[in-house]
Amino acid sequence: MPDHGRMVPHDEALAVVRRMVGEMTVGTEILPVAQAGGRITAEDQLARLDLPPFNKAAMDGYAIPAGEELARFDVVGPTAQAGCDPPAPLGSGQAVKVMTGAPVPEGAVKVIRVEDTREEDRVVTVLKADRDNNICRHGEDVRTGDVILPAGVRLGPIEIANLIACGITAVSVAERVRLAIVSTGDELVDSPERIAPGKIMNANGPMLAALGAKFAFDVVSVATAPDNLDDTVACLRDALAAADIVVLSGGVCVGDYDFVGDAMNVLSLHVHFIRVAVKPGRPLTFASAPGKAVFGLPGNPVSAYLMFHLFVLRSAELISGMDRTREIGIPLGRDHSRRKTERLEYVPCRLTEAGTVEPVTYHGSGHLLAMMQADGFFIMPRGVNAYNAGQIVTFMPVGSSVQ
Repeated sequence: MPDHGRMVPHDEALAVVRRMVGEMTVGTEILPVAQAGGRITAEDQLARLDLPPFNKAAMDGYAIPAGEELARFDVVGPTAQAGCDPPAPLGSGQAVKVMTGAPVPEGAVKVIRVEDTREEDRVVTVLKADRDNNICRHGEDVRTGDVILPAGVRLGPIEIANLIACGITAVSVAERVRLAIVSTGDELVDSPERIAPGKIMNANGPMLAALGAKFAFDVVSVATAPDNLDDTVACLRDALAAADIVVLSGGVCVGDYDFVGDAMNVLSLHVHFIRVAVKPGRPLTFASAPGKAVFGLPGNPVSAYLMFHLFVLRSAELISGMDRTREIGIPLGRDHSRRKTERLEYVPCRLTEAGTVEPVTYHGSGHLLAMMQADGFFIMPRGVNAYNAGQIVTFMPVGSSVQ
């Protein structure tokens, strides 16, 4: 068992986790792109089409040929609309009316905006010259064979749209990491009718399950274990049999009724650390078995929420071939200080209209409601006791409004 008195620095803890989960892998599968939201690409995705696939009008107007300085053109042919065949090539002094997205005729060099023209009796007069040619040229955005997405990218709506636009309709993705969740504690109830002195609602289990669903885990089980060793061992054993990653919340300290560490020992897990120098989230336990990663998260909900993002989600992404963090330098909106500096601290904060971040009202790691107002956390490194307004801080976006 690791030294109870030592808090492992965040970077050291993450390095341990990286090393252990680096030995874990998941398979791959082919999915229709439209059904692959949240999944992580398993290989580079190459365009199967040029974009645009033809020269097209960028706006409604009149296509005119090269070398023409005329102010008046004869309008020929039917109006070209999106989805139609390309109009016939233009002759000298001719123009064709085109709608946005329509193919332009061969040889057309410019589309005069409709609002800069006047048409009478099939003759269009150019009222105003426009520097832009208002034509989207064939292949100017993407060429067939270009890498649209590399391996290791999580697919969101924009990624899905780009793949489909480039003719990619099926995608190789990492299989979903299987996640089992165990909430521990005699105090937990699932119905307000069961609330009594000493009882609280089990918010962590549903929160962790929702986070798992949000990030495309395969949430294979959600269980609750009372505060005794036998039940904790049984729940953990079942979770290990079903999942790649097991997350427990609560019961990870060294009190008389904290049984997670003992259960890990009974099941012969290798416990790597039991405390990290991070606030909130100090009583974080990480253990492993062949092909399994186990995280004992603190019971306080903000701590559990943060540790999920810092360690559990990071582990699943690494297993799936994704190695990316989102941390951004942003000015602090007002002064912020603290008394104790021995831990790296993540301060719940919100983005402001002025382009800064400001701490939200926060009463500690049990204050889950504070996260409803937060867009993420800014980071105060160990040894730093104050930041002044205007200083650049590292911001980690994790709130629903910025993801």
